[in-house]
Amino acid sequence: NPARPGARDGGRPRDFFRYRIVYPIMSVKGETVGFGARAMGDAMPKYLNGPDTLVFSKSRVLYGLYEGLAEARKARQVLLLEGYMDVLAAHQYGFKTACAPLGTAVTPEHAALIKRYADGVIFVFDPDNAGAQAALRGAELLLESGLSVRIATVPDGLDPDELLQRDDRPAFEAVLAKAQDLPDFQTQRLLGKLGGRPSAEEKSKVALEVLQVIAKAPNE
Repeated sequence: NPARPGARDGGRPRDFFRYRIVYPIMSVKGETVGFGARAMGDAMPKYLNGPDTLVFSKSRVLYGLYEGLAEARKARQVLLLEGYMDVLAAHQYGFKTACAPLGTAVTPEHAALIKRYADGVIFVFDPDNAGAQAALRGAELLLESGLSVRIATVPDGLDPDELLQRDDRPAFEAVLAKAQDLPDFQTQRLLGKLGGRPSAEEKSKVALEVLQVIAKAPNE
């Protein structure tokens, strides 16, 4: 791994972000607290963040949130995406409330941070199984914290960045307009896994799983 800290090349120490595009990461106060990077070639991992320090904790920072604070306060909502390029593209196309975790799952600290500026969250993610599972876990945590949560999926296996570059702003607006609240999304996904006409017992199991999620919401 050419980005491995401490690796050496001909006796010379290699840079931590060797052959990578570097992204400064801002706190909500506008201070640069850390850096992330994307590989320019085939180096793995594709995305690499600097280590946690006394001033930088990945579980407490959302990339792009500082740049969109004014819009988030106005809309009382944020868009939660998956990566740097998605956030940058969203901001370039006018979706200023877009932000993303730094390669980590959504944490209680992220939820507390969002609640300072917004009442709701729209998750936007790739509709593959891994993405859906991660979004559901994060959505449940945000729901439990008292935020309203909706989930949107990008069609054709595209990232938001790819969709915006290919089809422009209206296509992404259509994705957000179709966002479902968490119980609707989860119900549709669980029933879709069953296929055909589910039995009464299968429907009961789906209902129980969805109700367990709804019960996490502090607002009755």
